Amino acid sequence: MKSISILGCGWLGLETAKFFIEKKIQVNGTTTSKEKIETLKKENIKPFYLELNEENINKFESNSNEYFKDFFETDICLINIPPPKKNKQFYKTQMEFIKNHLLQNNKATKKIIFISSTSVYKNYDAKLNKEVFENDVQTLEEANRKDIFEAENVFIQAAKNQNLETVILRAGGLMGGKRIAGKYFAGKKDLNTGLIPVNFIHRKDLIKVILLISEKLSKKTLFNDKKRNKYDIFNVACPIHPIRQKVYQKNAKDYNFEIPTFKTNSQTPDYKIINSSKLQEKLNYEFIYPNPLYFPLESDFL
Repeated sequence: MKSISILGCGWLGLETAKFFIEKKIQVNGTTTSKEKIETLKKENIKPFYLELNEENINKFESNSNEYFKDFFETDICLINIPPPKKNKQFYKTQMEFIKNHLLQNNKATKKIIFISSTSVYKNYDAKLNKEVFENDVQTLEEANRKDIFEAENVFIQAAKNQNLETVILRAGGLMGGKRIAGKYFAGKKDLNTGLIPVNFIHRKDLIKVILLISEKLSKKTLFNDKKRNKYDIFNVACPIHPIRQKVYQKNAKDYNFEIPTFKTNSQTPDYKIINSSKLQEKLNYEFIYPNPLYFPLESDFL
């Protein structure tokens, strides 16, 4: 693998780009902020200013924009943009636009990694009270976040029908850097969610998984069965799931913010545990930080 294009160089994407550059891999990266163009250049990322709103999508489609086509002429495309906050249904439209550019440009990669979310599974209040696996969401009706499921399905259908190799990574709650579990709840009293197990993943682990998948796609070792559809889905969450109360209170001590308190009675028993055994077994993945209780202290937070 010589190059990767990262659609979305934000909190995760930028650190992923830096990681790949350290390994002497060329990185193209997009940003929706013109001010961030110089930041990308300083990190040796080839920058592309791209905001996939309705106006721009129509403009790109009508003009067959060469500038944007160049972005896809790479070995791997990492799609790392969240759903729109207001018009969530537009997420599917954005993904269809990306899919079309990948398929219509003969020079474009046909290998993608899509960063999704475990929020596609039912929430705690659905009283699942069980482990959740990749095949637990098969239909739109089964999905908690229908916008995310539809976005995933754009690429899954392309993998089934148009030979687009696709890996969906359903990431748990992302932590690392300035994202500290429990910080938002500093000083909160009598929380009733203390017994719920957490489904976190450290940013460094997700980046390592992205590299592993990228290498396997490049070497054509991920999809060995010729009769099989060229797609797969992996949950990416720590294999150990301590309860929120322990994680929040430990972080409060480690990062010196006011410790939240939890009710000792009437705590909700509802829970779900994101099972990532498929990632561990199929890809022989070993987590850097398997237990959220022992995520490293982040120097850029302190």
